[in-house]
Amino acid sequence: MTKATGETVKAFYDERVEGKIRDFTDRNPRIEAAACTLAEWAPVNPKRILEIGCGIGAMSYRMARAWPEAEVIGYDVSPVSIKVAKTCFKLPNLSYRQGLIEEDTLSGKFDFMVLMDVYEHIAIEDRPTLHAAIKSSLDEDARVFFSVPTPNSLQYWREHKPSELQPVDENVGPADALNAATSTDTRLFYYREVGIWNYGDYAHFVLGRFQSLADVSLRTVPQDIELRNSIVRSIVRSIVRRKCERRAELFDYLGTDRLRPTIREIGKCLDVSQRERRQLANRWLSVNQTSD
Repeated sequence: MTKATGETVKAFYDERVEGKIRDFTDRNPRIEAAACTLAEWAPVNPKRILEIGCGIGAMSYRMARAWPEAEVIGYDVSPVSIKVAKTCFKLPNLSYRQGLIEEDTLSGKFDFMVLMDVYEHIAIEDRPTLHAAIKSSLDEDARVFFSVPTPNSLQYWREHKPSELQPVDENVGPADALNAATSTDTRLFYYREVGIWNYGDYAHFVLGRFQSLADVSLRTVPQDIELRNSIVRSIVRSIVRRKCERRAELFDYLGTDRLRPTIREIGKCLDVSQRERRQLANRWLSVNQTSD
């Protein structure tokens, strides 16, 4: 297999911006599931956010919109993707840069980094460079979110859908997540395989640093709340005693489906209405029609 060059990679992603726009307007479930985990593990009030491999900037926009007090920077190797981002997804606290992430590329520290479907496209021999850049740019209390296809998913594509593979598609498993943690001077906070189209076809993992652990103290429950809770508990016990079946569509062997409505509540801060999605995408279509 011919090794992908920088120009090959840029050209590949330059040609696929229309698909990325459709992913945004059509609510690609892979992205929406990742957004739920991202929202769950983001710092409470992030100050500086970096998205590595931001594509057309849709998720960077969603984060800048959710946390207007934070500075959000989106990086991508594709010049056309960055052009779309600057056209469609604009906010005062959001900026974009085109190029590769290296140790001396970034200035200042970040308390949240996001790599959504990016890490698997970093060649194994190039991972140390990325790790060094992340390590030097993370704040003392910070988190890094990753979304990747599992090795089983990539193997299926290699065997049955080779045309859908990208210039670089490396396996990323739990051992790789642990290695990334060691190389970036972080800890592995979270790792979980999720089901998007098939059981276990994607994985989400979170690396992080912390300086101190917050105290956990006992809380005094007001009497009216305690009374209400006792009533709720009695109702729950009566329901549990009944013979009931778990709905198969809500659970799988990996646990609760990440796209269940109750889980999606977590990601509401990153949600964008369908109307706004179309309006944002139309900015690019309008520019293209004008240039034609």
